[in-house]
Amino acid sequence: MFWIFLLLTLLLIIKLNEILGMKVGFQAPKENRPNVFEKSSEQSIDISASDRKIGKIQAIYPSFNPVDFLDKAKKVFEMIFTAYSKGDLKTLKGLMSPRIFYAFSMAISDRKKRKETLEGILVRIIKADIVDAQETNGDILITVQFETEQSNVLKSESGEVLEGNSDFIENRVDTWDFSRKKTSTDSRWYLNEIKSD
Repeated sequence: MFWIFLLLTLLLIIKLNEILGMKVGFQAPKENRPNVFEKSSEQSIDISASDRKIGKIQAIYPSFNPVDFLDKAKKVFEMIFTAYSKGDLKTLKGLMSPRIFYAFSMAISDRKKRKETLEGILVRIIKADIVDAQETNGDILITVQFETEQSNVLKSESGEVLEGNSDFIENRVDTWDFSRKKTSTDSRWYLNEIKSD
């Protein structure tokens, strides 16, 4: 009787496995499985729209991790925002391609000539999404869209407000292109272009 019961139990397990697709053997708990596309608990990260392109970039640049990249991209956004407000050319130069650094340095130079000051406050980065990834002429390009809340007030030498309002928090969407040479030993990514919506 015992053997009949055991046989029936085994047959039931096999049948359930066929119907439900149960896996036999050790399986790591879901929470312990590595997932490079895991969403940040702090801010939204969405890479599903360009995961195929990201896969192509990973084939060229195997160590590319989109979550780690976005985390660093947000830090760079904050650094550039602060450096531009303060007119800190040294910091900007280390984060940008020569072409865009020239544009930023000219804007800062013009502001200084007019003896104007920019008071910029980055309230928060709401989210950062990778929206495109491609290889062009030996350059790897990653496009990130940032949604932020910020305040920007331009003042004259006498303190008169020329643009902006310190009491107004603006919601902005900016698209930044980051690049690095495919064959470069420098692992850093540089800001290559900015587009604002």
